[in-house]
Amino acid sequence: MNKEYEKLLDKLFTLEQTKDYTLDKIKKATFLLWNPQNKFKIIHVAWTNGKWSVSKMCFSILRHAWKKVWVFTSPHLITIRERFESSNWKISEEDFVDIVKKILKLDIDLSYFEYCVLIALLYFEKENCEYVILEVWVWWTLDTTNIVNPVITTICSIWMDHQHILWNTIDEISSQKAWIIKENIPVVLNFRNKIIEKKAKKENSRIIFTNNKTKTNLLWDFQKSNASLAYEICNYLWIPETIITEGLQIVNHLWRMQFVSSNLLIDWAHNEDSLNKLKEYVDNELEWKFDKINYCFWLKKNKEINIVTDIFWENKNYILVDIKNSMLEDLTKYKDKFPLKTKENIIKLSDKNKHSLYVVFGSLYMIWEFLK
Repeated sequence: MNKEYEKLLDKLFTLEQTKDYTLDKIKKATFLLWNPQNKFKIIHVAWTNGKWSVSKMCFSILRHAWKKVWVFTSPHLITIRERFESSNWKISEEDFVDIVKKILKLDIDLSYFEYCVLIALLYFEKENCEYVILEVWVWWTLDTTNIVNPVITTICSIWMDHQHILWNTIDEISSQKAWIIKENIPVVLNFRNKIIEKKAKKENSRIIFTNNKTKTNLLWDFQKSNASLAYEICNYLWIPETIITEGLQIVNHLWRMQFVSSNLLIDWAHNEDSLNKLKEYVDNELEWKFDKINYCFWLKKNKEINIVTDIFWENKNYILVDIKNSMLEDLTKYKDKFPLKTKENIIKLSDKNKHSLYVVFGSLYMIWEFLK
């Protein structure tokens, strides 16, 4: 790692995630940079859950179709360079340094995420890509990515999450997510929602509903729903059906319902919807294969422990994973109620007790710390 790269990283990591919750600064920056966001076909992906899966699926399909495709996702786990992915995996340190220095010359007081979006746009422009898969972050209406003019959009799901900084009802969340819908730009949905459908009608945006039955190599039924979104997106882009089908069978999506060993399952489920999907998968596909199920978890900041215990209520085999990370909640106050074990302890237990399943989950940050 070169010293200039480290220095610029340190600078970015000290910035606020967001600043004034407007699009004014990012619009000024892109204007001064000759609007790189207008130089490729953008697939704009919104969420509560599923955006990462759908993005990875579209990336797999378009790459399989030999398209020049890049994807911008967040968060990163090991290196910030993961956010800017191509067929060669990620941006180089040298390109990262050159692009950040170019943005710094603008002398605009940007937030951390605004820097990330600009780095992505300038890197994709430099690489002369054709397609960009762009994930929204959190602030939907005023999300930094909402400066783009996509060729197609999708809203993967509507669910409750981040209530400590966002909205508290499904209708409020729906109203915010609906702003990803642009005039005359189609939106792909796998659910019905009157607020989103009303917005689409107002913008003359065609709604493409999925059949929710498309197959993929990723585990469990909910990924069929995500695969159906990716299928309809790429079908709209005139990708041949055989290429779409093949691309959906070679999706590389780390840490989403993956077996580290025959009885150690990891998943970054962290909110009610994803935890319910994890429980459904374990109950239907795995419970009958093992004598005992152990739920091993730690949670992201501002998450209450009852989000786990309310969903897995009939299961008494909870283990708190002793993980330290600034993005994670302090759950040590519950160690008198649930056993507290290190990741090394859990791995040893799974090696020793092959008739027991160990399910490790809680957040992306927790999974990364567990696997480090």
